[in-house]
Amino acid sequence: MPNREPLNYRRPVRRKRANTLLAVLLSSGILWTAASAFGATFTNPVISDGADPWVVFKDGYYYLTDTTGLDVSVRTATRLAGTNGIGSVSMVKVFSPPWPYNSDVWAPELHFIQGKAYIYYAADNGTNANHRMFVAEQISPTNSFAYKGKVYDATTDRWAIDGTVLEATNGALYFIWSGWPGNTDGLQNLYIAPMSNPWTISGPRVLLSTPQLSWESWIQEGPEVLQRNGKVFVIYAANQSWTDDECLGMLVNSDGNYLNPASWTKLPQPVFQTISNAAGAVFGPGHCSFTQSLDGTEDWLFYHAAQYRGAGWTRNIRMQRFTWDANGYPSFGQPALAGVALAAPSGDDFTPSLLQPVTLQTNGQALVTARAPLPLVTNQWTVQSSGDLKNWSSLTNVPGTQFSTTVLDNSAAPRRYYRVKSSR
Repeated sequence: MPNREPLNYRRPVRRKRANTLLAVLLSSGILWTAASAFGATFTNPVISDGADPWVVFKDGYYYLTDTTGLDVSVRTATRLAGTNGIGSVSMVKVFSPPWPYNSDVWAPELHFIQGKAYIYYAADNGTNANHRMFVAEQISPTNSFAYKGKVYDATTDRWAIDGTVLEATNGALYFIWSGWPGNTDGLQNLYIAPMSNPWTISGPRVLLSTPQLSWESWIQEGPEVLQRNGKVFVIYAANQSWTDDECLGMLVNSDGNYLNPASWTKLPQPVFQTISNAAGAVFGPGHCSFTQSLDGTEDWLFYHAAQYRGAGWTRNIRMQRFTWDANGYPSFGQPALAGVALAAPSGDDFTPSLLQPVTLQTNGQALVTARAPLPLVTNQWTVQSSGDLKNWSSLTNVPGTQFSTTVLDNSAAPRRYYRVKSSR
């Protein structure tokens, strides 16, 4: 959230990083050099005990929520992996649901909609059949949340969990959740309904999808939205979540008619599922969410999986990069084995900045233009110069979360190096 501390009031760890791109100004011209990448790695799981992960990025911070059963707690970090990554920071409680619907609090999600933060969560009054979806709203200008109300279709007020929001490119809002068709357990469908605002369903629920394939068993839950290039995907958890057979399925919409079930296509096979081979195994990958690397060049999947074969609801939280196929569909591959080193998300280890071509003036001075395109929370950006790559002096300090500046170096030295340094 702009101009405020993050949700849990923890200040980000300050790390001084020099930009790896240097502009070298010689008497005969300009030479550009680039240093190699840091090559950091991480291993799964990133959280040793947890389920139903939801990750969202806002104003330089990643926020992660998962199921605690009692309240809504948030992890806040300026990076995804490593010692200071999202899985390594402590949880901070930001909301406790009011009585009587304060039991079995499942799968909370933090959304930033229309300039405000909202938390959607499922809860009951101690009886599972009474599970419903609720929403809490941020209390401005604090980072606390207050109960806003129940999110439901008044014409069919029935069992509901795992609600999420689809915010269309035109700003229209839709609520998607897992629910029973009637009043008894035995079948979990996915439903969608229009919203008039972030806390109100404004029309009857529409059956989005029902379990029909053997790998789905009788359960579809944990729907999550992924949008790209005009396509909207709903990735959902299928099969029984307490078994090794939980997996991820996918629905695809290409025409924007989200309330028309015929506009959605279900893929016939799971898009992410249990693997077991001589190298190792990952059982029951399920309920997921998506985010991007800090520099916006990579897509990342967060999900839970069983801690071991037959673990039931004893699960952990993992993350891995995914790509896109030739049809524009997400390609998740196979779950990465625990303990295997994976490349850290791009941009996690340093704050990338850009130096534009340096312009040599007729009087020997140099015009240096630098910009930092990423909206990262930082104390300051500094444009620096050096004649020997050992001693650096600052040409300008620019406060704020991002900048674009042009400065004049009047040293007129025959050999000069320039860099952008930042802290976060």
